[in-house]
Amino acid sequence: MSRVVRAGAVALAVAVLASCGGGSGGVIAVPASVSSDMVPASVAGGLLLREFTPARARFAKAGESSLVADGRVWEIRRGQTLVGTLQVSTVKPDVSVTDANDRRDIVSGVMTGISYETVSVGETKVIASTAADKSLYLWFGHNLFEVLQVKSTKVDPDEVAAELIEFQQATGVLRRGGR
Repeated sequence: MSRVVRAGAVALAVAVLASCGGGSGGVIAVPASVSSDMVPASVAGGLLLREFTPARARFAKAGESSLVADGRVWEIRRGQTLVGTLQVSTVKPDVSVTDANDRRDIVSGVMTGISYETVSVGETKVIASTAADKSLYLWFGHNLFEVLQVKSTKVDPDEVAAELIEFQQATGVLRRGGR
């Protein structure tokens, strides 16, 4: 199955709060799991991050065509109002986030049909897109990628992205330079 088809599973995850993942794609190695230590309890002046636990089941049912080994989704809330989501996904052993083709497949799967630019948040390269009232960010870590969606009319999306990345770099779960 082509990487383009497999990248489509990544796009589906963004569209429905993580509907892809799970399965080993026939590879015997045990895939890395996403740790809750990767995500702070709050960012940007009190926005709370809470795991959206139903996403785990969706990741587990995605099947062999997915690039994702494991994934989790966090809701970002101001009080009761949902202002964004963060998806953290590890990749299967046969996928390399340092390989140009695999990265391109992930980016095209997430950023389907929208224009984007690459910006730096500290030392991490971030693919970013803003449309109407939503900002979308994608960055890579060691054997993983993250997708942040923020309703830009409710909060400063750049601040949310920067705080998440800075937290991950400070705790060591995201290596400097995004790897």
